[in-house]
Amino acid sequence: MKITFSLLAFLILGISCDSEKKEEPSPNFPEFVNGTFSFQNNQRKYILHIPESYDGRANVPLVVFLHGGGGNAQTAQGFTNFNTVSDSEGFLMLYPQAFFETAPDSYAWADGRGLAPDKLGIDDVGFVDAVVSALKSEYKIDNQRVYLCGFSNGSFLTQRIAFQKNSQFAAFGTLGGTMNESLFTDGDPGRAIPMMYVFGTADPLVPYEGGYVSGNTELEAVKGAEEAVTYWKENNNCTTARAKVELANINITDNSTVEVYSYTDCDCDADVKFYKVIGAGHTWPGVPLPYVHSFGETSLDIQASVELWNFFKQFTRCE
Repeated sequence: MKITFSLLAFLILGISCDSEKKEEPSPNFPEFVNGTFSFQNNQRKYILHIPESYDGRANVPLVVFLHGGGGNAQTAQGFTNFNTVSDSEGFLMLYPQAFFETAPDSYAWADGRGLAPDKLGIDDVGFVDAVVSALKSEYKIDNQRVYLCGFSNGSFLTQRIAFQKNSQFAAFGTLGGTMNESLFTDGDPGRAIPMMYVFGTADPLVPYEGGYVSGNTELEAVKGAEEAVTYWKENNNCTTARAKVELANINITDNSTVEVYSYTDCDCDADVKFYKVIGAGHTWPGVPLPYVHSFGETSLDIQASVELWNFFKQFTRCE
């Protein structure tokens, strides 16, 4: 009886002690990290947005966005509303900043078309790759689910990285830009890459049919949107062209509509998707801005950041 009673007391005590144990609290992470990173003997800047759900325990995806020419890491957030998607879906959101300053707080990437930062030897391809590698060592990032996208000048750099240093990224997204002629003619991505394009047919700066950005013949010409999409469809060996989808015209005041073209059954399952935004200009779909003639109309029938994430989240890195 004594042995039985002692054993029972031990079990009760053990249960009592276990019930008093509390789970270790999650570390507190700031919503934003204003980071610096040394590269090419320069202090480069970035902003990392951390969703509230991130606890530093489980690996999460990372989305990298490259701002347009004249933008910066701060303005990129309001321009895209990507942080809202990051918060709801639980991925880290990185905004690297270009180094070459065209005006106060306005920066341009060395995207390979012959801009001033190209001529100065600024290696933005290497910088983006290096800062992603550095953050992987500091945060719990899913190595197989890192995605890259950009707008305008940032979209041309996105394409350059897709050709020249794509190994860290599972999928790419390009808005308001395509690829320069030399990449199209001589570039070799070396593998199939999931690719999403969003382009306004009335873009006044980057011609839908290709040519010179803003009419500047001193820079290298760029390919048209449909040519660029065809390039990736063929690079990825996509064998099925899905039927065109005409999205609902949910906003009849934005003077635009959206058609979606999808190419599937590709090598590495690297689908290609094209949002043809008819009537829209050099703008970010889904984020209303005051109409400016030099940029054109903004489509409000889709939210580009949501569409990008819905595309990205299908893919893990294919080696």
